[in-house]
Amino acid sequence: MKAMELKVWVDGVQRIVCGVTEFTTCQEVVIALAQAIGRTGRYTLIEKWRETERHLSPHENPVVSLNKWGQYASDVQLILQRTGPSVSERPTSDGQARVPERGFYRQSLPPLAKLRPPGMDRSLKRREPKRKSLTFTGGAKGLREIFGRSRDAEAKQPPQRGGSLNLNRVGVASVPGSPARELSRLVQLQRDKLQALESRLLGCKAELRDWEEDDGEANEEVNLEEELLLLEQQVRRNDAEMEEEEFWQNELQIEQESERQLRQQLAELQGGVRDCENMEAGIEQERQQQEAELNQKVNEEEVQAQLEKMSAELEKQSQQTARLESSCKALERSLGQSSKRLQEKEQELEQLTKELRQVNLQQFIQQTGTKVTVLPALPLGENNNNEVESDSLKRLGSSRLLPSDLRALQSTVSSSLNPEGIYV
Repeated sequence: MKAMELKVWVDGVQRIVCGVTEFTTCQEVVIALAQAIGRTGRYTLIEKWRETERHLSPHENPVVSLNKWGQYASDVQLILQRTGPSVSERPTSDGQARVPERGFYRQSLPPLAKLRPPGMDRSLKRREPKRKSLTFTGGAKGLREIFGRSRDAEAKQPPQRGGSLNLNRVGVASVPGSPARELSRLVQLQRDKLQALESRLLGCKAELRDWEEDDGEANEEVNLEEELLLLEQQVRRNDAEMEEEEFWQNELQIEQESERQLRQQLAELQGGVRDCENMEAGIEQERQQQEAELNQKVNEEEVQAQLEKMSAELEKQSQQTARLESSCKALERSLGQSSKRLQEKEQELEQLTKELRQVNLQQFIQQTGTKVTVLPALPLGENNNNEVESDSLKRLGSSRLLPSDLRALQSTVSSSLNPEGIYV
């Protein structure tokens, strides 16, 4: 773990705290600075960047807080601000030291007596009255007067002695110089110095006696002033406690008022939420109703469309049926006409066949000169044979087209295979 230096501004002066690590808290830094400047009280460590300030909590690590600024860490200043005297510097009326109150943004330093070794308490208590007597106005004034009088006496006495010495020197110097006289002059000078020192010693002793007398009076004054100072400090502590109590009462009232406002806002919000839920339920019901109507409308439209489609198909089928019926009737008529024409053609063909037979028979009679007897009507079997022959003739006629002019059949055509036969 690497220790580093932390720069803190105290009363406009930059101070450097050495040996600071990432685990060093703001409380430790504040205690170190308070020990360095020799002042106790209530302090706050402020982190300032440009116009932005933030109060650091006692257990917060300033190094970690500075590292969070990144490249702006060099522009951040740490300022130690004294917010008031410590309430734990003096014991209370019941003899117990008051525990300092610690807030989230402020911290109290322990008294310097707790930071000193325990062996120094007695020596400090012995020296304390004299040290305190120098801080009082009355005691300091008396000592200044005593020291002033001694200094005035010293300032007044040496010039007189010096004047006498100068006069003696002038008197001796006026006598013509000789070694014996010079020695006597030196001896006289030494005697004068001894007398001056003796007189000065007497004056110092007198001053010491005066000081001892004044010291007794000063001690009484110091005791009275100490009691007065203790009372004033007690009054200040009481005032501070009253101010703090008033502050916390105001804070309590503010918190109660804010709580009441928050409860009122919460009730309003809950009412608004209930209204929104009711509106949402109504909107949901309306949406479901509209959706049902829309589905019903869509279903009706689909049914109507299907009905229209089916009616159109039925109409098409009826039209097609009518066309088929008309075509069937036309086919029946054409079939009847065709069958009628076919019957007529068959009758005509039978007639032609009979005529052809007669013609052929006549030609055969003419060529052979034989007589032909007319046979009687043939029985049913013969009719069948005739029908077969007629069928053969029909088939023959169907295989070969007859001439358009039936009279052309009268001309005979001889066959090369059977010159006797006639091909009709």
